[in-house]
Amino acid sequence: MSNFLDQNKEKYSAKIAQLNLNKATNNCINIYTSEINLENTYILSWIKIEYTQNLKTYILLYDNFIAGIYNFRELISQALNNNLQLDPSIQKSLGFYLSQYYKNNNRKNLIYKESDEGNKYWIGSKYKLFDFNPASWLYNDQHGNIFLETTPIYPWFFDKPEAGETFVKYSEWMKTYKPLLIRTISKETAQQWLKQIDELIEVVKANDEKIRCTGLGCLHCAKEGKTGCPCGS
Repeated sequence: MSNFLDQNKEKYSAKIAQLNLNKATNNCINIYTSEINLENTYILSWIKIEYTQNLKTYILLYDNFIAGIYNFRELISQALNNNLQLDPSIQKSLGFYLSQYYKNNNRKNLIYKESDEGNKYWIGSKYKLFDFNPASWLYNDQHGNIFLETTPIYPWFFDKPEAGETFVKYSEWMKTYKPLLIRTISKETAQQWLKQIDELIEVVKANDEKIRCTGLGCLHCAKEGKTGCPCGS
């Protein structure tokens, strides 16, 4: 993963939004685009989302705009309506349970729910804000307070150790497991984030409409060398 981040760092230098936690600190969530600027960002453009805490930065997501921002908006909206209260079965960090989920032989120890469609899902997945490493979560406590949590994931679930990297067994790595950060988000801050995200979505949707298919294909497909507008726009 680190090689990918190093190779793509310069592609995400245009900041299109900054979501501040409060006025007293420089803790914030920054959103960058892989395009030249916001005016050239479309729903399928790739974005990077970072959390900055003083001089420390955590990369929370690399994904296309529609996948990353729309899920962000949905969870903030749910948290504002107190619809993300932690399930009583969650007694440790959500990242701790996610590590168990990824570890195949421990999935049986997790709590599952059944959706209206009859599909079973891990109860913690409803709180997942960004599916990356570190993982990010948004949830309410029993009093309706909103929390943002960022948690590490065992580095070698999906990747082999890189050259010079010190490998640590899963069982040893988990012994000292703890979240990277937990922050309380005031309702006023969450409402401001929602407002900013809605404004951002409107701008990107307007940008997108300018390049939509007129019968000769669209820019999305042209970038991939496709014809006939297979994206359905």
